[in-house]
Amino acid sequence: MKRSVVISAIAMAFMLTACGRLTIKTNGFSVTLGGEQETKESLADNASSEMTALTDGIIQTDLIQVTIPEELRDLACASTDENTIDIYDRALVDEGYPGLVFSIGISSDCDVFAGGMYTKEGEIFGADGTVYNVGKGYASEIQWDPEMPDMPESYRKLYDAADGIMENISGVGDNFYVYKSGTRGEELYTEILDKYITAVSEKWSPGQFEEGEMSGELGVIAANAEDPFENIGFAYMDINGDGIDELLIGNMPEKAFDGMLYDIYTMVDREPAHVISSYLRDRYYACEGFDVCNEYSAGAGETGTVLYVLIPNSTELFMQIAYKCDEYENEESPWFKAYNDGEWEAVSEEEYNDALKQINEDKLIPEYTPFSHVIGIDFSQVDMSRFATFTQLVDNLYPGMAYANVTLNDTDALFVANGCYDNLDGNHAAIDSSVFIYDKDGNVVFLGTVQSGGTANPLAVKDGNLYVAGHHFVIKCTIGDGELVLREAAYEDFDSEGNASYYYGTAEDGGYRPVDDDSFLNRLFEEAMEAEIIDFQEVFE
Repeated sequence: MKRSVVISAIAMAFMLTACGRLTIKTNGFSVTLGGEQETKESLADNASSEMTALTDGIIQTDLIQVTIPEELRDLACASTDENTIDIYDRALVDEGYPGLVFSIGISSDCDVFAGGMYTKEGEIFGADGTVYNVGKGYASEIQWDPEMPDMPESYRKLYDAADGIMENISGVGDNFYVYKSGTRGEELYTEILDKYITAVSEKWSPGQFEEGEMSGELGVIAANAEDPFENIGFAYMDINGDGIDELLIGNMPEKAFDGMLYDIYTMVDREPAHVISSYLRDRYYACEGFDVCNEYSAGAGETGTVLYVLIPNSTELFMQIAYKCDEYENEESPWFKAYNDGEWEAVSEEEYNDALKQINEDKLIPEYTPFSHVIGIDFSQVDMSRFATFTQLVDNLYPGMAYANVTLNDTDALFVANGCYDNLDGNHAAIDSSVFIYDKDGNVVFLGTVQSGGTANPLAVKDGNLYVAGHHFVIKCTIGDGELVLREAAYEDFDSEGNASYYYGTAEDGGYRPVDDDSFLNRLFEEAMEAEIIDFQEVFE
């Protein structure tokens, strides 16, 4: 039987306290659904699209510019329409084969170009405030002579270059492209992690966990574990193949049900959404092949295993195939399977056992990070006299935290982040940090905290200034007279009709004032993009 397979707005504020300290906070398989969704594979049959040679290696739409490396330009040709750029192997096209190597799709609709044959690779932040998904897609069928066993060399070269080409896309005009934006769990689920920290800290009951769309089993763990933040962990993993991380919540020392996902979260229209919770008699697992496995017990005489796929941009789990042992249905031969039509059919015990064995082998065990690693330390509540040196402070950090030595305005500072990540440029970057200096008497002093809008905008330094940015704001600050102080900041805001308003402020202004255009914001963005990303060192056990 054939089976069918199926960012949030940023608020930002800065405040100068009576002490002059600056507090900065930002909130920052193919799919078939009733025959209505079609995956675009090739423009070869689209008479309205012209194949173009890439003499200068540049392909441009209204939003983005794509550059083909010089050594590959003679191998490729391209076709474009309003939402898609298709890159072809020129020789294969000339020989009459489809030759599609990969596609670049652009859409503000989150149901398009993230899922199916596409994976989301980044986002375009339009000059009008619109956010667009940028996806990379591949053909589902062979694109060269089927008699050839291997991929042609020219095709292979273009295929291998696809990721680098995606990374080096640039925005046209005031449109801004950020590679991997909207895909990394570290950027997407901060508020969800904060919810778990609150629930555990306040010792919520299992019922309160469930009311908050969290597994009640975690309430039991939180109530009984000696250190619940060490027992409960999280992991980021793309479990449906759309290029966007899901958030998985699990129990760190789990043995009886190793790998069980107590909670699954995904992104729907750029907002985190709860998918499902596990309980001891209704358990969920991630599996190879982008499947989600559900094991259930419906009494002493019935147990079952169901494979689902998580539909992209949705919390819906679409059933693929199910197996059950149901003695209530047939005590003598209780083994059954069903596809997504829900019609159960009898199978042999051998087929049933073989299927469950394969499913168990395909289960994935996420590498959970304990919540203790993201709680960090609230240094505003710490007696700083405990630390005679920066080294002593670093020695007291939790595993998973990170630190960096930074010079701002000729002042040596220690930056301590709750965590860091590989920025894909040789740096381990961070989006938040507590800032420390030595005062005139040599004491370690905590100045305040900074936090950017997400992993697309890591903390960076240029000319003695710290740049803290998000998709719609930039803050430029430094250290002066032993304090963390603002130099200037700008942001843009959009009304319900997409009309932009612009604001700019300095320390002397004491707040933001309206300005006529985005010139201040663009200037600060340019400075931030030219700044050097701070390279953090992660703390290990």
